[in-house]
Amino acid sequence: MTLEELIALYRRRAQDTEEPHLCDDDTVRLYLREAQDEACRRGQLLLQSTGAMCQVQFQAGAELIQLDRRVLKVLRSYVDGSQVRVVPVDVMDLNHPNWQFDTLRDKPRVLISGLTTDALHLWPIPSQNGEVRLSVQRLPMKPLLVDSDKPEIREEAHPALVEWVMHRVYGTQDVDLYDPNRSEIALRKFEAEFGKKSSLRNENWVRDGAGALPAPLA
Repeated sequence: MTLEELIALYRRRAQDTEEPHLCDDDTVRLYLREAQDEACRRGQLLLQSTGAMCQVQFQAGAELIQLDRRVLKVLRSYVDGSQVRVVPVDVMDLNHPNWQFDTLRDKPRVLISGLTTDALHLWPIPSQNGEVRLSVQRLPMKPLLVDSDKPEIREEAHPALVEWVMHRVYGTQDVDLYDPNRSEIALRKFEAEFGKKSSLRNENWVRDGAGALPAPLA
């Protein structure tokens, strides 16, 4: 479905078809952009293994590689064709104390998370130029802006994005819009399709090595 079709679907479901609309088109577009990002964060919907986001070059002597900010989680990683693990910094510190001061120069055998935002440290520091290949879970490549744009998630999930719009519209503190019951019902329908929200703190915990560390409290 296009952005235009999703706006029209919202208007039919919310019975907001008469002008002036209770919720204008620009606000509905904003909520639909939110909806796709929320869906991807909750449902882990978009995966990628090729392209610039997944092919990161490094130079000899580089300490880290930068990740695209749309990357939510690294699923697999390779250095010059050899598979390597992404290891949380706490585990690296435990197994290789003072690794950051190691003077060894070689082909990186480990990528270390949890030390620099949106980056992975290379260990050992590379002795020559190379490439990291990644498989990642990510956010959409571009936001929904013009009426002809389509959500990047699968087509059958597009109508459920409208539930987020309705949740946000009916949650607005406005005398003509505020309806907490309808807002909650729409949120439950959205969650049924895409899952419940995890806090950003928990997302960062997963991103930085969920399997090896205790979960945060909230």
